[in-house]
Amino acid sequence: MKTLAILSRKGGTGKTTVSLHLAMGAWLAGKGVLLADCDRQGSAQEWRRERKIGGPVVFSTKTPALFATQQAAQRAGRDLMIIDTSPSAGEDLADAVRCADYCLMVLRPSFLDVRAIRETAELVARFGKRGAFVINQAPPRRAGREMVCVGDTVAQLSNLGRPVTPIGLRARIAYQSAVAAGRSVQEIAPHSAAALEVGGLWREVEAQLWPTADQVAPGGARS
Repeated sequence: MKTLAILSRKGGTGKTTVSLHLAMGAWLAGKGVLLADCDRQGSAQEWRRERKIGGPVVFSTKTPALFATQQAAQRAGRDLMIIDTSPSAGEDLADAVRCADYCLMVLRPSFLDVRAIRETAELVARFGKRGAFVINQAPPRRAGREMVCVGDTVAQLSNLGRPVTPIGLRARIAYQSAVAAGRSVQEIAPHSAAALEVGGLWREVEAQLWPTADQVAPGGARS
C-alpha cells in the first residue's frame, strides 16, 4: 500500500477538493482507496455523506492516529491511503509527512500562498520525503498563454527544492458543483477540461507512487 499526503498550511487553497478528486481518480482507475480526513472541518466526510453510491472509503481521524489508520488500511487490502491534512503547522503536518510515501503540496498562484508553503517544503525535505507542488485554482490561459501570476509562482517555487507538477487544476465552477453533489468532475463531465486535468494529475501522482524500475521520480531519488 502507498500513502499520499496532501499538504497545505494555509486555508482556502482547495486542498480537500484536490484530495477528493485524486481519491476518485484512483478509485475510478481500480484502486482500493482510503481517504483519511484529518481536517477539523470534516469536509471530506460531508462529501461522502452526500455521495449515495460506491466510492473511496472516507475515515475521520486525527494525525496522531495516522500510523494506526495506515496499518488498518493495509490489513484491509487498500492500495492507497490519501491523507487530507488540516491547514495547520507543527506536529499535525509532521505526522502526515512521516506516514507518506509522497507529498503533494497544494497552493494557489499567489505571493501569500508561496510564502506559506515554504515551511511545508522544508518539513518534507527534513524528513527526506519525495514530493511536488501542485498549483490549484489557476486562472485559465488566455490566447494559449499562462497568466503572469502562474509564471511568477512557478519561478518562486523553483527555489524550494521540489518540482511543480506539469498538470495543475484550474479555477473552474465544475469542481465545486461536483463536490456539492458528492461526485467528481470525472463522473459528472467525463470529457470536460476539468476531468482531463484530474485524470492527468492522477497519472502524474500514480507514476510517482508506483514508478517503473528505470524511472527517476521528481522530488527524490530513484525509486
